Amino acid sequence: MIKKLLLPLVFLLAAAASRFWFTPLAERLPADYANEVFYAQENQFRDSPGGEWQVSKLIARRVDQALSVTSQAIIIQGDLYIYYDSGDLSFQTGGLYGVDRLSRQNLPSYGNEKRSGQYLFPAPLAKMTYILWDPSYIGPQTAAFDHTEMLDGLLVYVFAFSVVELNETDGYSYLPNIPERYLAHTNAQGILWVEPRSGIIVNYQDQGASSFIDPTSEEQVAEFNKWVNVFTPETRAAQLGLARAARLRILALEIGLPAVLLLIGFSILLMSLRGAFFATKQSPLSARRLLRSARNDRSESP
Repeated sequence: MIKKLLLPLVFLLAAAASRFWFTPLAERLPADYANEVFYAQENQFRDSPGGEWQVSKLIARRVDQALSVTSQAIIIQGDLYIYYDSGDLSFQTGGLYGVDRLSRQNLPSYGNEKRSGQYLFPAPLAKMTYILWDPSYIGPQTAAFDHTEMLDGLLVYVFAFSVVELNETDGYSYLPNIPERYLAHTNAQGILWVEPRSGIIVNYQDQGASSFIDPTSEEQVAEFNKWVNVFTPETRAAQLGLARAARLRILALEIGLPAVLLLIGFSILLMSLRGAFFATKQSPLSARRLLRSARNDRSESP
């Protein structure tokens, strides 16, 4: 009987392993993690407080590339570039980020500076407020859950995010008056559409402004860069594809495979118990038949 229970036990343990071991592995950032997204930007810019505004259409490019990895942490080179149509650089920022592979939080003891909050949204996602700190901005962003909606047939969580008085002087240091005369501070707000099971951002938009700041009084002198960013159609489609594939993979390991294994395991268990029950029921009948046969043999003997 014990031997007959071993096989269903194997299936039950395999179901538990799929749910509680393989699923977290699927949620963990891979050792070769890399991602590239593009934003279409409508931009107004001037290089001095009294300068004439120039209206341009720009392309922003964010690149994430894993450089090294351990079982728990991953070091990511995260960069953001903003280009004019001519190819000339408008803005750039970047750095090394140490990230926990499972929670996707920034690790303060890693990277080129101490950072907190999430580098990427976690998987699974909760309906709450997160602090994000990634290459999109040089400092932290506050992303608050707002509502759910369907995006191209995919359920997404929608977050409203904001950045307040970020010092982006280093990123604008190519301008003639920065940092010699002014600092550069940025304020912005936007919306993030996130697939909740994978934590992948599938759509993005933001708007904001950078301003010249008097370093002595810390007062705003004038805005010099205003923008509206959205994912390009190609990036939006690519991110939706990544999110759908990741969601299916995680749900297959979390629900689909364990359900199949449990069904097989319980089926084998029920068949084993049923077989044992009928074997036990038939055993007394066999004994009674033998007893009758012995009595008949004695009665027939001379």
